[in-house]
Amino acid sequence: MDFFARQERSRRASALLVALFAAAFLAVAGATTLLVAVFLRAHLHTDFWLGGNESFGQWAAAHASLLGLVAAGTLAVLGIASLYRSATLARGGAQVARMLGATEVTGESGDPLHRRLLNVVEEMAIASGLPVPDVFVLEQEPAINAFASGLTHADAAVTVTRGALERLTRDELQGVVAHEFSHIVNGDMRLNQQLIGMSYGILVLSLAGRWLLRSARHGRRGRNTGGTLATVVLGLGLTVIGSIGLLLARLIKAAVSREREALADAAAVQYTRHPSGLAGALKKIGGYTARLSSVDGEEVAHMLFAGGARGWLGRWLATHPPLEERIRALDPSFDPRDFAKLGDTLGAATPTVAAEPTSGAVALAPSALHDPEALLERAGAVEDAAVGDALRAALPEELYHAAHGQESCWLLALALALSPREDTRARQLALLERQIGAARCGRVRSLGAEAAGLQPELRLPLVEIAIPALKRRPAEHVRYLLELLDRLGELDDERRLFDYALLRMLRHYLRGAAEGAPSRMAAPQAVAALLANVARFGHADAEAARHAYAAGLETLAGAKAAARLPRVPQEGDLTALDRALDALGALAPRAKRRVLAAVLATIRHDRRIALEELELFRVIAATLDCPVPPALAPAAPGARH
Repeated sequence: MDFFARQERSRRASALLVALFAAAFLAVAGATTLLVAVFLRAHLHTDFWLGGNESFGQWAAAHASLLGLVAAGTLAVLGIASLYRSATLARGGAQVARMLGATEVTGESGDPLHRRLLNVVEEMAIASGLPVPDVFVLEQEPAINAFASGLTHADAAVTVTRGALERLTRDELQGVVAHEFSHIVNGDMRLNQQLIGMSYGILVLSLAGRWLLRSARHGRRGRNTGGTLATVVLGLGLTVIGSIGLLLARLIKAAVSREREALADAAAVQYTRHPSGLAGALKKIGGYTARLSSVDGEEVAHMLFAGGARGWLGRWLATHPPLEERIRALDPSFDPRDFAKLGDTLGAATPTVAAEPTSGAVALAPSALHDPEALLERAGAVEDAAVGDALRAALPEELYHAAHGQESCWLLALALALSPREDTRARQLALLERQIGAARCGRVRSLGAEAAGLQPELRLPLVEIAIPALKRRPAEHVRYLLELLDRLGELDDERRLFDYALLRMLRHYLRGAAEGAPSRMAAPQAVAALLANVARFGHADAEAARHAYAAGLETLAGAKAAARLPRVPQEGDLTALDRALDALGALAPRAKRRVLAAVLATIRHDRRIALEELELFRVIAATLDCPVPPALAPAAPGARH
């Protein structure tokens, strides 16, 4: 199943999830209405328990309007609570990590275990063509576990427990991180956070019941016996209904999660090419534990790397396949009796961690991505993690460290935008000196000199590494950075395609701080603007650009349908290109595939793909949430430096 088919499947799963929770909400609202009806009938009519002259059905029919309001009110409470929880998580995966008390890991951390984790995450991100996600550690958690959270690739976060850092080798940790990256690449995170939000609506009902029971204790102290009994009955009923609702929610979460966890294991092996790493991590979990003890992990149980429900309902409530089954899929010779041996060796000792390199001379060669036929097929794929390791190691040390610095990250972005032409660069530096001062401008000049010798294929991976540090900047700083980048580009008479790719990439991945008005451009006009600008940038001759534009339209819609689409390219209209990409981001996955195929046909019309065209294609694909891996591979994959 290719990336776009997986995305379609995820969309269908989301629709099914909403339907299942809607049914659960209706069931809970119905049970709550029945409870309130019984409570009111018994409380208002003392002959209720003796039978009385009026049946319960007759009483309910006479008070249908009141009971309808109770049902509607219950549904409203469930819905509002779910929306509230979803809104609190809308700021991205970092919010989920912070909700559990996790500590963010930055590139400035001096902890060698943090450094190793960050390096593993970075190399996996580079190999997948994604921005480096925010990285967190549950410092007080001795268990071995991890999870990925977020709504989009741009706001993803990876959280790992301290126990995983201390008890896993680098290869084992890489297997765990690769598993979580599978969830990021395939969009499982959005579904997981939908589960948290919807489950919270039902949880609120149970919490309301517990609150009533606590209130009843105070009522007994005040000797209000009648009121206290009624409160106890109502509170107990709501608690029971809420608990049953939570059981339904857990069954839904488990059913949705199990298959995705098995697929993530398979993907992790594909990403790392080392099944023993992932298998080793799972074996250590079996010998030690994955159960969180320092935080309440119920809400995120379906998101964790490993979990497991116990008891007679365990088979139905398990959010993951059985641990032994997962291990045997990777290591058929595994004997479960080895768990005990592993448990004896997993004390609290922290392994010695060698300092990891941040740079080095690595031989890089063109990868298969230069093959036009392979480009589209690689969307949503992940290269061998050794590719990310080699690309990260190939970055000059000064640029690599600047990408992690709270102050230097945005100066690095400005340095990458400096023109290679001396006269233009002088005008750009003069502008920066007026805007940010002589000292910062000097730092930009220094970084720009270093970046001038950077292998061109490493520019986008460097930007991807800088994304977490840029996201930690205040929103007004990010908006100012984007404004400066735009102004630097305008100073160049021959604006580079990379300048637009850099600006568009940052706008997309930092959109929380740089959010603009949504595009209202219709899909046909958006496609026309996109292909027209791609043709314009890739072909100096206007006639060749028109032919390339027509080739893209024909690939998208066929010769007859293409004739009905706009035929006049609006050359060099970057504003229209931005609006077009914003509008096309809402397309269904299969429609995005057709658009990317049309872009590729436009680029390939002259039978060659320049590096800047490849970078533009990668940025367009990333904007449509279809990441494409980088265009380089290490000459000797698998070498560790």
